Amino acid sequence: MNRPTAPWGQAGYSDIVAAARQDDDLTVEFANGDVVRVAPTRIGITDPEFDVESGEDGRLSVRIVFGDGSTRDVSWMQIRSATDPHFAQELRHRDAEQSRRIGLRLKALREDRNLSQRDLADLAGMTAPQLAKIEKGTSDLRVSTVQGLLRAMGARFGDIADPNALEVSRKTLRKRAELAGVSNDVWDRLTSLTPSGQLTERLSRAFGWRPAEITEGILTTPRLSAAVRFKARRSGQAHDSPILHLGFEVARCVRSAGRQPEHRKPPSNPAQIRAEAVDNSGRVTLPSLLTWMWNRGIPVVPLLGRGGFSAAVWCLEEEPIVVMKEARDLAVYWLFDLAHELGHISLGHVTEEAVVDIEAPEIHSSDDSEESAASSFALDLLLPNHRQLISAVRTQSRGSYLRFKFAVEDVATQGNVSAGLLGMVAAYELRDIGEDKDRWGSASNLARADGPGRPVAETIAAVFLPVNEMSEVDAALIRGAVLTGN
Repeated sequence: MNRPTAPWGQAGYSDIVAAARQDDDLTVEFANGDVVRVAPTRIGITDPEFDVESGEDGRLSVRIVFGDGSTRDVSWMQIRSATDPHFAQELRHRDAEQSRRIGLRLKALREDRNLSQRDLADLAGMTAPQLAKIEKGTSDLRVSTVQGLLRAMGARFGDIADPNALEVSRKTLRKRAELAGVSNDVWDRLTSLTPSGQLTERLSRAFGWRPAEITEGILTTPRLSAAVRFKARRSGQAHDSPILHLGFEVARCVRSAGRQPEHRKPPSNPAQIRAEAVDNSGRVTLPSLLTWMWNRGIPVVPLLGRGGFSAAVWCLEEEPIVVMKEARDLAVYWLFDLAHELGHISLGHVTEEAVVDIEAPEIHSSDDSEESAASSFALDLLLPNHRQLISAVRTQSRGSYLRFKFAVEDVATQGNVSAGLLGMVAAYELRDIGEDKDRWGSASNLARADGPGRPVAETIAAVFLPVNEMSEVDAALIRGAVLTGN
């Protein structure tokens, strides 16, 4: 059943159509047909000599003209609250709610300035219990009191008057965002680049949180509107991750930016891509593959933030966009994962549904045929004769992890491939040589020669992304979550 609208929410309740003095009282007629009679003292008039005219606000007030020629305007709200007890109660409720919200905003400002209640109370010339009542909204507020507190904190009235002003401190909101799944690195980056008045809008766009929830400090990430196939080897509701939502929004920013090369479907044969993507050394490297993909109209966006997912291919306007979020810093891991995502695109795994790898892709996956196919594609692209290379590493290692690193270096030199990349694949494949920690330790040492992956991906993305031509909100997301080193 629909609840009836309160009288003050209906047309004509606030519109004054006539007003006159009747005996010693004031009689007012409203546009909804109500005629009310009010004693002058109920609206603050003590002089018995007065007359009535239309107010300066026309239908929203009446003007009281006194015998000495002075005047006072009385608003419709004063008249209604003096004659309608239900409306008077509504105003008291609104005043209490306003006091509560102002108190929360003052508390948020205080906490963001690392002031205790006692510290601020001393600065403002009041007691800590008085300030506690104000922050709880249980104390009547005077403008002078609010101004004194703002002055003590070096804040402006606009800091609490803005409809989007936070009613929880940034420090507290940061803790709640972390509990919701936002890592501190992406949170600190995004919020540090965002003015207070725009924070609600930016966070809402980035993580899908409703503005009212952000203002009140309640963070609930909605399900994605896009169709997604999750490639996960662990339980959990990845589709509710705010970082995944951020990845989707960043992809939308990139796709709407324009000014990128026209999309051309990549070949399904990794040998053909290799022939086009090799650098001057004859190898497919992270810079050469990134550049080839961007020029092919397949944007590759490096996203900041831990957790949520590892990599994704979004299909927007029937064109793919790769979002990389590799937790492992080294470039060889970025390269393999990028080739894996390209495999999903080239092999037709990405149609109307996005493909999201929750964890970093493995070289072999027996549980998911598409994952296995994409990893095989990556190996054929990056190490086309990887079986022979791995066999050579096994032979030269002679079953000893002490010889593993040198065997990888020698075979890589002879085969003109990256020792770091070959070491990673060999460490995974040759599980009978030494302990895992020994092989992977050697592989990581070899991979460090190629350096970290994110700076490479950011540098190339910066060449193709027209950030200065984007909307303010889109540009802020790209600068905050993608081009972090620029």
